[in-house]
Amino acid sequence: MEYKPIYRARLPRTLLDSTDDELAESIISSSLDLHHDRPEAFQVEAVSALVRAKKAFVHAAPGFWKNRIPEIFFSLYDDKALVLVLNRLDCLGDEQVKEKKLLNITAINLTLMTFNHETVKQIKEGCFSFVYLSPEVFLNNSLFEEMFSSSEFQNLLSLIVVEEAELMYWWSLVASKQDKLLNTFKRHEDRSRSRPFYASMSERLTEIPGVPLLLMSTTCRPAVRDSIRFNLTLRPREITMITGKLTRPEIRLLRIPMQSSLKSCDDLLRIYAPRTKVPAIKTVPTIIYSGTLDATFQVMKVVNEARSTKGHEYDPDSEFIRRFHSVTGQMDKLKNITDFAQGRVPVLSASMALGLTQNVKRVRCVIHMGRGDPSAIVQMVGNCALDGNPGLALLFMEPKRKEGKNSLDEFDPNLKQLQSDDDRMDAFAITPVCLRVALSVDSQFGYIPLSDTDPVFQAEREKEIQAELPACQCSNCAPEGAQAILNLVQQMSVDNFDEILQDPLRVAKDESIVIKKRKKKPQMPVGTCSLDPDLAADLVQHLQDRFKSLYDEQYGNAASFCASQLFGKREAEAIVSHFDQIRTPVPHNLQLLERVMGGDCIPDQSILLDNSITTWMEADLYQGVLRERLARQASIGSESGAEATVEADTGAAAKKAMDREVMADAGRVQTRGLDGTMAEEETKASGLPNKQEDGNGPAPKTTSSSPVSPSKKE
Repeated sequence: MEYKPIYRARLPRTLLDSTDDELAESIISSSLDLHHDRPEAFQVEAVSALVRAKKAFVHAAPGFWKNRIPEIFFSLYDDKALVLVLNRLDCLGDEQVKEKKLLNITAINLTLMTFNHETVKQIKEGCFSFVYLSPEVFLNNSLFEEMFSSSEFQNLLSLIVVEEAELMYWWSLVASKQDKLLNTFKRHEDRSRSRPFYASMSERLTEIPGVPLLLMSTTCRPAVRDSIRFNLTLRPREITMITGKLTRPEIRLLRIPMQSSLKSCDDLLRIYAPRTKVPAIKTVPTIIYSGTLDATFQVMKVVNEARSTKGHEYDPDSEFIRRFHSVTGQMDKLKNITDFAQGRVPVLSASMALGLTQNVKRVRCVIHMGRGDPSAIVQMVGNCALDGNPGLALLFMEPKRKEGKNSLDEFDPNLKQLQSDDDRMDAFAITPVCLRVALSVDSQFGYIPLSDTDPVFQAEREKEIQAELPACQCSNCAPEGAQAILNLVQQMSVDNFDEILQDPLRVAKDESIVIKKRKKKPQMPVGTCSLDPDLAADLVQHLQDRFKSLYDEQYGNAASFCASQLFGKREAEAIVSHFDQIRTPVPHNLQLLERVMGGDCIPDQSILLDNSITTWMEADLYQGVLRERLARQASIGSESGAEATVEADTGAAAKKAMDREVMADAGRVQTRGLDGTMAEEETKASGLPNKQEDGNGPAPKTTSSSPVSPSKKE
């Protein structure tokens, strides 16, 4: 029997022994042969690190072809080699398998449903060059564990790739329960769903010695990178950090204050026009991102309401909008993505599951609902304009977040480097600086700048100027243009999209398109009841008895429900609590009566109950209480009248007595004026003290009518 040596995937010796410049030339040549395009500098640097058997961490914005790095590395092999790629979800590998087929590279997407012994045999024999799988298969599948530890597989394995490596950080937060303290987790439900123990992935990633590891990320701030490196038990010198381009100048960022609640999603009513104005075939390809799975359905409801197609959200084959999230069925995911990519559906309502390693090149517009983690927003917005054409990102932000920071004064400028995830979310919603530069600073330094005097912000903006990037047209840099786009967004179509983005101020607004406004329900007035507690309780019982009598009379034994199930004590008490508001107006407020009891259960129920209240008020109980009240009021009125008469007589008598006293005093003063000298002499002769001199007696009263003045008396 002829001996066959064990095959092991190895790079050509000429590459391993070449200098850095020679290796770079070989990488560029291989990329030109494979992609017919010259690679970016960061791509060449990353492949060079992998050839040297190093671990590399690539940080670059979406649209700069990070996924070409493993393809270029694979093309350097002369014979069989295997690249293992970890995806976020099972369904995301199907699209990448199609891309590899276009390059004549064999690939397979391993899922829990398709992974079997036959597939294992084919992989060990080298039938596939790229193997895509999700963390579920990578960690929780015994068949894969057996294959991964086999010598045949390890001899073929040349590279392990982790796409969206920052998810390892989020999964570790879930494992440590720290996600309970962060509101950002609630804003992006699909980012860390059902992965509480995937932080232990590092053990499997570093299990095979000598196999290079490539970590790729769209946004990964320093704290996240350090956490991942610590998780992999790597020192800084053991991993090569490579930063590519982080700015997407072709995407115009518009931050829009929300006018409605986040839960209602009613702000989308001002984005879409009726279908008679902009048909589905002319609608700009758009992805609308929501934070929760329930919100994706609410988005569909509001969009269909804006287009006058109410109820179409229940149609799984809708020609305008469909759903995509992590819990969507596999067949529905494939169908919806395929129809969207082929232009059969212009709008997708999605969660963050569609923003991770899922490239849909025809997207021209991305809408994000609510505040969110800036790094997550960058990932989702990164799906826009992947074909190189201009794109638009509409970021709806709540002006105020409960228990959040809603003004610049709430941020300490001395602690900007220590912004938490929630702080970064709130800071991005209110920062007045350029949004494009702010996201770039956050990706590199881990915080959102809040002032254009920030030295890091100024340095980053200077880099953009030196790189000759086009001037930013975000809502902070060009507010007039942003408002003009928002005014024209309803009439936006594939025909005028580029024109509106380029110069929105020159495009005329279609005045025939009117923004739909949801009618707000009037608030329930505060109820009052002037009845005594005993009367109110009797009326409650009367309404229940009367409704039961009417209900039994109308339906009898054919009724499917008991009368108390349709109208019971709770409904009767609600009516009585608004007694004054219902009965005071003329005619009676039957609409309020119907609202407070929750609506009519039988025909003309409101009228019947109102008549029942009238009958009750005409009965002896209420009339007797009413007569007693009137009699009591009359008695109180008569007593008040008698008291008023007595007071009037007393006042008149007092007034007459006072007048008499005044006249007497005036007479005494007059007499003293005429005979003042005689009186004084008589007083001295009698030896009695003068009351005016000793000051013990009261001074004589003087009036203006006295004919004698003090000067004359002297």
